Amino acid sequence: MAAVLFITGMAAMAQEQMQMPPIPIDKDVRIGKLDNGLTYYIRHNEFPANVANFYIAQRVGSINEDDNQRGLAHFLEHMAFNGSEHFKGNGIIDYTRSLGVQFGGNLNAYTSIDETVYNINDVPTTRQSALDSCLLILKDWSNGLLLQKKEINKERGVIHEEWRMRSSASQRMLERSLPALYPESKYGHRMPIGLMEIIDNFKPKALRDYYKKWYRPDNQAIIVVGDIDVDHTEAEIKKLFSATVVPANAAQVVPVPVPDNKEAIYVIDKDKEMQYTQILLMQKSDATPKEAKGNLDYLLAKYMENVVASMINSRFADMAQEPDCPFIQAGADFGQYLLSKTKDAFEFVGIPKDGKDTETLQLLYKELRRIGQYGFTASEYERAKAEYLSALEKSYTNRDKTKSIVYCQQYVRHYLDNEPIPSIEERYQIMNMIVPNIPVELINMSMQEGIKDTDENLVVLMFTQEKDGKTYTTTDQLKAAVAAARAEEIEAFVDNVKDEPLVAELPEKGSIVSESANDVLGIKELTLSNGAKVILKKTDFKDDEILMQAQALGGKSLYGKEDYSNLKVLEGAIETSGLGNFSNSELRKAVAGKMVGVSASFGNTRVTVDGQSTPKDIETMMQLTYLYFTKINKDEQAYNSLVNQLQVVLQNQSINPDAAFSDSIRSTMYLDKERMASLHISDLENINYDRMLQIGAEMLSNPDAFTFTFVGNFDEAQLRDLICQYIASLPATKVDNSKKVKNVAMFAKGEKVNNFKRKMETPKCTALEMWYSNAPYTLENSVKMDAAAQVLEMFYLKTIREDAGAAYSVSASGSANRILDYQYVALQAYCPTSPEKVGLAVELLGKGLQEAAEKTDAENLQKVKEYMLKQADDDAKKNSYWLNVLDDYLSYGIDMHTDYKKTVQALTPESVASFVKDVLLKDKNHAEVIMTPEE
Repeated sequence: MAAVLFITGMAAMAQEQMQMPPIPIDKDVRIGKLDNGLTYYIRHNEFPANVANFYIAQRVGSINEDDNQRGLAHFLEHMAFNGSEHFKGNGIIDYTRSLGVQFGGNLNAYTSIDETVYNINDVPTTRQSALDSCLLILKDWSNGLLLQKKEINKERGVIHEEWRMRSSASQRMLERSLPALYPESKYGHRMPIGLMEIIDNFKPKALRDYYKKWYRPDNQAIIVVGDIDVDHTEAEIKKLFSATVVPANAAQVVPVPVPDNKEAIYVIDKDKEMQYTQILLMQKSDATPKEAKGNLDYLLAKYMENVVASMINSRFADMAQEPDCPFIQAGADFGQYLLSKTKDAFEFVGIPKDGKDTETLQLLYKELRRIGQYGFTASEYERAKAEYLSALEKSYTNRDKTKSIVYCQQYVRHYLDNEPIPSIEERYQIMNMIVPNIPVELINMSMQEGIKDTDENLVVLMFTQEKDGKTYTTTDQLKAAVAAARAEEIEAFVDNVKDEPLVAELPEKGSIVSESANDVLGIKELTLSNGAKVILKKTDFKDDEILMQAQALGGKSLYGKEDYSNLKVLEGAIETSGLGNFSNSELRKAVAGKMVGVSASFGNTRVTVDGQSTPKDIETMMQLTYLYFTKINKDEQAYNSLVNQLQVVLQNQSINPDAAFSDSIRSTMYLDKERMASLHISDLENINYDRMLQIGAEMLSNPDAFTFTFVGNFDEAQLRDLICQYIASLPATKVDNSKKVKNVAMFAKGEKVNNFKRKMETPKCTALEMWYSNAPYTLENSVKMDAAAQVLEMFYLKTIREDAGAAYSVSASGSANRILDYQYVALQAYCPTSPEKVGLAVELLGKGLQEAAEKTDAENLQKVKEYMLKQADDDAKKNSYWLNVLDDYLSYGIDMHTDYKKTVQALTPESVASFVKDVLLKDKNHAEVIMTPEE
């Protein structure tokens, strides 16, 4: 079912179709269209301040390719960064880097079936000339790419490596299945990555012809949002783009239809690296025409999709906890049918328990019928409606802090799909007037109208593991499962809800006994009557966000070998438990409609309780926090569901090359290999729920040892009262774990090499190089390590990706770290590559670091500094950033914020090179892990 069917359902209930009023367009965005067809969207927005985003969206993608062009749309996207009229070679990448714009993060693009979108994000607005140059880049992308033969030939290898990197089990099966899923449709043969034989052999003229044919102003939209002069930007767009002429006989973008299927489509595929079975049940329907998205009935239909999916997923979450449920996880959603914009689908997906494939499909189809026959209960709908309205209110409350990238994405969707773009205020007002007047009966009638219990437009897709000796489910068995579901007598769903307060009896309040202020970091430090500490930092970065983090020394290092398996599952076991008098399911329903969440995590040396809420839901966050410390409620049913999930996911873990690579890194890097090993299927034989509950309770048994940090837009008087009620009231135990805690995550010293071979369906190599040394955890070392890694990544991208064509993605990351008294710096380089070029790639990884130790490229370092300074301004307006800053200050007495920009500005090529040589490489610790395919 799609939005168009909800619209039909509403019309049916009204007994006649009425013309709804149009959806208003946000008046703060300037939309225009040039004579040649180019559309533009321009908006002034000051969050974040002093930066702007630039997009060009195009209504063309791989569906516009001819049979002998498969892969050229995506190839062309790559070439957009390899030479244009005004930016030769890697000029676009180099120029934007000089502005502090990071390639791959702020500067990027994507190609899909029906569209291609390029973006330049977070461009500093201090110089108008820089903003004008970014418009010039968009102009070059539009019709000024050089597409030189030399650059095309270099990029063939990069595309090959992207194909290799993305060739997962599910990707391979989807590509093989598409012709059967799209009979008599071009969508069955147009995955954007294309065919490698075409990528290897096409003539440059073929790419140029595709570019000239489809990249035209009448297929393009320019989108600019940020701290900009709208009038100037509009004038520049007109000056740059108006002269382009669209040929009179230009090819038109015509939507490609997807035929209905009278008989059900069943597709089964298998792959040796598929870890678990996945079943999709889809009911196809016509996509909502673009012209039908302009009236309010479309907004109502999208609302109904939202709440229906929420209600179904809540049901599935409850079902998964039933002992006899055949699946470990299931979900439902509305959207386009797989790859195609011209056909939508109501989709159910399930992951069955081992041997329960047909039972899972039967249950999914049975639930589809139940929804069509009975709809939803009033209590289910009230929860889903409350969640929708709460999210709407969150957006409205934070409307003045809406990021520019959000507007850009909205305008991309408006141009490409005609999705509505009312202002946040208008959407809030419209939906708050309408939603309370939409009864559950209307939802149910729409489902009754939309769900068809027939084979027409029914699609069933199953991906499973290929394994010697395995008995596979057949198409006939899937058909029989659907038939069995159709034959069942179905009863209405019963919604079980617990109606009582989260905290049954409020504890006696504690008090704040002392406080002090730190004006440098803008915080207040409180000491409570039970000994707990509280840090308050009030911000206005987001009107709707309050973050909490409570931490204490403790954690997994306090437990020995007999608990290794339990420690690996500990977080999951605690998270799946209930709180207070509520089971996991009851708790989920009790907080429905509230924008709140609290979770506990257990590191080797620390115990952490994290929370987030809006100002209006802060008491709920405090209540959940109180319950974590006082009453984690055993939920056997939910725990068994978790174990079932882990069994399905882990039983075939060994066939996944990426899992093997991750295991090899751990076994190579750490001294205590057994403790630090990943979770494996064998661990499940040794876990005990009661023991994990005991460990969790022990780790949270000393709340007086915790420091609770609150950052965000809180009412301080209200928060102080809640602190006294829910934190100061926690029992003081005076348990001091700080002297018992030890660092168990020590790295091995010296030279460690682990080169191994693995069987894999798509031969590929993965290399990781890591260098590390003992060094003090300081602001200066942190800044230098980060800068050195960024410069090194630029070297790798140039030599390994661009020049050698040996990788699609190559990365370098560096950090300074501290665990108790163990302080070190580390740099990690990661590179997936081909078997033929792994030697070259590894050689260049090492060469880059050795060169960095001798000389740091001054020009590249300046680009990195620009990015770090720009990012610092952006980070300083995030509550999550301040949690990290305060963590360092509270744990180690280090201020990583106040002098950060000064430290970055002081970087020189000499100081960075010296750091690499004399600090990072000082101890000569190096680990190498390389995975190659078994022949």
